[in-house]
Amino acid sequence: MAQIAANPLVLVDGSSYLYRAFHAFPPLTNSAGEPTGAMYGVLNMLKSLISQVQPSHIAVVFDAKGKTFRDELFEQYKSHRPPMPDALRKQIQPLHDMIRALGIPLLVVEGVEADDVIGTLAVQASRAGKNVLISTGDKDIAQLVDDNIMLINTMNNSLLDREGVVEKYGIPPELIIDYLALMGDSSDNIPGVAGVGEKTALGLLQGLGSMAEIYANLDKVAELPIRGAKKLGEKLLAEKQNADLSYTLATIKTDVTLDITSDELLLAESDNDRLIEYFGRYEFKRWLGEVMNGSDSITQANDQAVKINPYQATPTTSSKSAVENLPKFQIDRSQYETLLTETDLTRWIDKLSNANLFALDTETDSLNYMSANLVGLSFSLENGEAAYLPLQLDYLGAPKTLEKTTALSVLKPILENTDIKKWDKTSNTI
Repeated sequence: MAQIAANPLVLVDGSSYLYRAFHAFPPLTNSAGEPTGAMYGVLNMLKSLISQVQPSHIAVVFDAKGKTFRDELFEQYKSHRPPMPDALRKQIQPLHDMIRALGIPLLVVEGVEADDVIGTLAVQASRAGKNVLISTGDKDIAQLVDDNIMLINTMNNSLLDREGVVEKYGIPPELIIDYLALMGDSSDNIPGVAGVGEKTALGLLQGLGSMAEIYANLDKVAELPIRGAKKLGEKLLAEKQNADLSYTLATIKTDVTLDITSDELLLAESDNDRLIEYFGRYEFKRWLGEVMNGSDSITQANDQAVKINPYQATPTTSSKSAVENLPKFQIDRSQYETLLTETDLTRWIDKLSNANLFALDTETDSLNYMSANLVGLSFSLENGEAAYLPLQLDYLGAPKTLEKTTALSVLKPILENTDIKKWDKTSNTI
């Protein structure tokens, strides 16, 4: 079983964290109406990871604004993705500032993606004989795994070493690029070879080896135990240009020019004055109190259970100075709840059953309606009385949620009851 090596270089895919946190948490705000959920989620995941691993060297890497070399190669690269929600965009800069204030190195490099920066630093450290732990949920980074590089998935805290990659994907890390090039990657709009899906790509790689070896032995493709193998060689030949393009797009660069080395990515002392300012403004009250008491709650172990909504409407006395110039909105959160148990859900089912109208909102893990998965539901009966039902919390230290199928089956009669009106966030009755 894979185990984390002592004091590895930790490289965090900040962009992956950002979107996961945004979709995992309900749309939290401070009392000034500023969105805070993604910031809280990312910081909480970083806290959990650092507490678990206790690294001396770490970096959080985010994608830069603007196009990369992949966009120049393929105009349609990631072009299908919807624009970033405004509520998420507003949280990026203050999140970056808070990460830096925590003493955590943060990297953003123009012209390349976060994966390329991570790949460069990881390979640099591995070649020097150092252990590396990459925190991400993206499958393409599995191509970087070697004897010194391991992945940790923040969704389920699982580890992937070389053997783990083979067990999960059926191929070793060095064939992950070929795998993505053949079958394509819909999340990045990488075309792949038309007519070649996951099973066919796996059969080709297991039967003949790398993509280069497959194209060098097209005459042997028909002999493979793959559905449609007789005509598959012709498809591959016709799609050679797309295959080569996809291979380039899927390849993580490991030679990005950086002005810092992995040895310089030291976890430093936090800037408590700045943390007090930010934690006060965004009303991260538990963290604010701990910093003011002399402890850094983000980078030290904390045995407290994760609270999905740790905020209150009124700032503490110690944080008033950080928000005194912001516009005030009267938001009553005194009866906001997170439904984590069957008892909690049953109690709210009774409330909703007796209502003539309630507000309903869905939370998904993507804005792409073709691939989005439901991760939570929000309900509100009146101002100040609301509940969030998480169905898939995917960060380290996340509390256990109700099983999705069970929760939805209990809600089904109410959701289908046309006598009870539901109001969605677009101000439409459904």
